[in-house]
Amino acid sequence: MADLAFACASCGAQLEYAPGTRTLKCPYCGHENAIEASPWSRVEEIDYATGLAEAEQSAPTETVSVVSCQRCAAEFQLDPAIQASRCPFCGTPIVLEPRALTHLRPGALLPFGFDAKGARSKYESWLSGLWFAPNDVKRLAKTDAGFIGMYVPYWTFDAATRTDYTGQRGDDYTRTIREGDKTRTVVETRWTNCSGEVARDFDDVTVMASRSLPEGYLDKLEPWDLGALTPYDPSYLRGFGAQHYQLDLAGGFGRAQEKMAPPIRRDICADIGGDKQTIRSQETRYSGVTFKHVLLPIWLNSFRYGGRTYSFVINGRTGEVQGQRPWSWIKIGLAALAAAAVVLVVVMLMDKS
Repeated sequence: MADLAFACASCGAQLEYAPGTRTLKCPYCGHENAIEASPWSRVEEIDYATGLAEAEQSAPTETVSVVSCQRCAAEFQLDPAIQASRCPFCGTPIVLEPRALTHLRPGALLPFGFDAKGARSKYESWLSGLWFAPNDVKRLAKTDAGFIGMYVPYWTFDAATRTDYTGQRGDDYTRTIREGDKTRTVVETRWTNCSGEVARDFDDVTVMASRSLPEGYLDKLEPWDLGALTPYDPSYLRGFGAQHYQLDLAGGFGRAQEKMAPPIRRDICADIGGDKQTIRSQETRYSGVTFKHVLLPIWLNSFRYGGRTYSFVINGRTGEVQGQRPWSWIKIGLAALAAAAVVLVVVMLMDKS
């Protein structure tokens, strides 16, 4: 059934979000409707302790219609304008049998910055730069079933941290050793026990809340221009899919703590100083923790080659591409032979000189 709230005033067709703008556009007659200011006019940070305690009771929720993939277990909502017959995450054919799902309403999103045509252009540029890919991969990839724009759920966290630590500082020094008539210099380390405290503030630590895509690919799509976040408005979802979070708030903060750990460790090593550092213990306290539930835009594509599905993701704002690719062992073998031949020629020339 058509959604009257998003019907074109000129011809009655369903409007779609026009990437890179603040308008809804009719795909048939071109009529445009401006997206009005959201009733939630500001992107707000929510106190973590309050959000965790009250997420089920009082945090804003919404009920959406989602479909599920039987192969990869991805759950997502699709705009009525998207007549998808395959899972955007793994490429498996799906049956559109939606069910109702109630979840925490996102607080903000980053609108798509370019359309499917722009995504294909960036995708093909990336493919053309792949060395050692089979010759027919690019042809197969260009005849795929098309791109699907999907909003992926993320948590972002802010926190002030203070970390107490104990450890050892290692200062290198040289010592000369006499061995018969010869001497040699050795480097040794003098260790000193130490302890202290370091502090660091974190802003917008992003945690992907979907388990449908390899986290490594999404991490490599960063950075996101979170300064351009827009208060959540369903209008921006018109013509696109959206996934709900599979990692809950508590799990998200646990993952955020893991991402905060390496910078804290580097701070401790810098505070210890010296040439070498050993950390024996550390205890971090978190205060002023706030979070946002946001949707970030990606373009998805996949194709099958050699009985395997290869998936690609594109940052819907910057155009950064990450994905899987098949390898041509014939090309790799020929390259190895060519490299060996070059080495052989160089060795022969050196022998003659």
